[in-house]
Amino acid sequence: MVEILKQQQWLIIAVIFFGIMAYIAWVRRQDRKWIDRRFGTDNVLAISFGVNFFGSATDPGKPRKSSGFLLLLPDRLFYRSRIKKLELEIPAAQIARVYHDRSHKGVNLHQSLVKIDFINTRNERDTAAFKVPYPPQWINAIENNLVKKTEGSGVQRSKVQG
Repeated sequence: MVEILKQQQWLIIAVIFFGIMAYIAWVRRQDRKWIDRRFGTDNVLAISFGVNFFGSATDPGKPRKSSGFLLLLPDRLFYRSRIKKLELEIPAAQIARVYHDRSHKGVNLHQSLVKIDFINTRNERDTAAFKVPYPPQWINAIENNLVKKTEGSGVQRSKVQG
């Protein structure tokens, strides 16, 4: 048996590779079921899995990375980490600006980030930083579906200078 495994190393690598792929598919399916139960299937405008959240500017200490998914809903952005179950909800009316950057909390993270300036639940200016796939598309989607929608509806928005 050991001799066969030595000669067929490609088989071991293939089994490991497909095992990892199956695990990733299972985790995403579990996340999708959770999303459908909480928000329904019609409410999600955009979704990205494998999103890294580097915390809010008002969080103490250096940026800390957590991985999860980001949802664009008709009235807010929603992030949930997979392991820590950390959740961040940013209502559309509280978003002041969405932009691209490479640093957060004064630390250059050497990655393309989507940053969102908003007013947090303590009524303070805050900034959240996300590493998402296709940052320009996410910035456009947030601006077109949340920022411009609330500006055009006559909703009074807090202006955050940055």
